[in-house]
Amino acid sequence: MVKCPKCRSEVATPVKTWPFSTRKPSRGGEEPKIAMGIFECPKCKARFRSTLEVETKVEETANIKNMVERIKGIRGELVQTLKNLREKIKTLETERSNLMIEIDKLRKVAESRVTALESEVGMLREEVKSLRDLLGYTEETEK
Repeated sequence: MVKCPKCRSEVATPVKTWPFSTRKPSRGGEEPKIAMGIFECPKCKARFRSTLEVETKVEETANIKNMVERIKGIRGELVQTLKNLREKIKTLETERSNLMIEIDKLRKVAESRVTALESEVGMLREEVKSLRDLLGYTEETEK
């Protein structure tokens, strides 16, 4: 477990990991490796880097305990990814509903403007007709 540098809460699983080798060999002459990881704090959402574990190039025996630990780590990462995806989906759904409401409002405003312009054009046509009648303008209407 790694502690968040901002809020000091414990973060169990990294978002991303990668191997990082050191320059100095260990006592046995083996080259040690460090696994680095990017973590995201579930409380304050801060992202930070930290070392995960020190590994040496010693033959690993594939036993059940190692496999169980690896599976637990993978499961923890998947659970964290699932939580992140659910939060993103929820945020996107909220944003979508807000945009749909805004689109409806804009559509209503546009329809009211269209109605106002149609009535204004109708009034202007009537005014042109009455002015023609008043002035005795009898020219044929064009195509």
